[in-house]
Amino acid sequence: MLSYGCILKNNNAGVPLTYVVISSFFALLIVILTIVAASGMVYIPGLTDLMGTDKAIDLGVEVDPVIFDGLVQEQGINLADPASAYTLTSDIIYSDAAPMEISLSSSQLSSYLQATNNEGPMKDIQVRLGSNNQAEMSAYIDLKEFGYDFKGPVYAQGTFAKASDNSIRVDVSSAKVGILPVPEGTAKKGQQELEALINSHLSKMGGLNIGSLEVEDGNLNFKGDFPRTFEVADAW
Repeated sequence: MLSYGCILKNNNAGVPLTYVVISSFFALLIVILTIVAASGMVYIPGLTDLMGTDKAIDLGVEVDPVIFDGLVQEQGINLADPASAYTLTSDIIYSDAAPMEISLSSSQLSSYLQATNNEGPMKDIQVRLGSNNQAEMSAYIDLKEFGYDFKGPVYAQGTFAKASDNSIRVDVSSAKVGILPVPEGTAKKGQQELEALINSHLSKMGGLNIGSLEVEDGNLNFKGDFPRTFEVADAW
């Protein structure tokens, strides 16, 4: 075993010990900063921007307020309050459900979600629909106002489908925070909370009937009974 004196001697023969210690410290610091920046949870000037974790992942889906306006008009949806008031955490009052058959593209769904969540914890939302009920979602999430020390981009891939006549089932197969994979246990917890949040809204819709719900060929297809008038209870 080498003694401390040998280590000093060997280092003196080449690089000074102080330089080695300082270099190792800075190397460790860079690794730590890289991991933190990669999570996107903490903004580090320069490094976070360089790694692209200061914003949500771009899924290549067109998002436009014009698409949102066209969708609302086409489906006869009445929003009694500004669109930005309808976040996933808003207390929304729904009209009784009426027959509806609709097919939404990735752009239409993403434009709707982004227009109605600009003031909520989820921003810059994109959903890319696939087939066999598969979909991808990216967003920038800030949960500080809810008591959680989290702020950063998230990405999830999985499926969602009809669970019953008035509820859906979400299954997350993979997820990332920034560019770091989310542990399976954490992803499962997030999946359960997202599913519970969505179903809590659905439970408030009188007469809701999910006749069929599927994701196929890049479209979300729904047929059943769904409300067309939404009002935010705490908008003012």
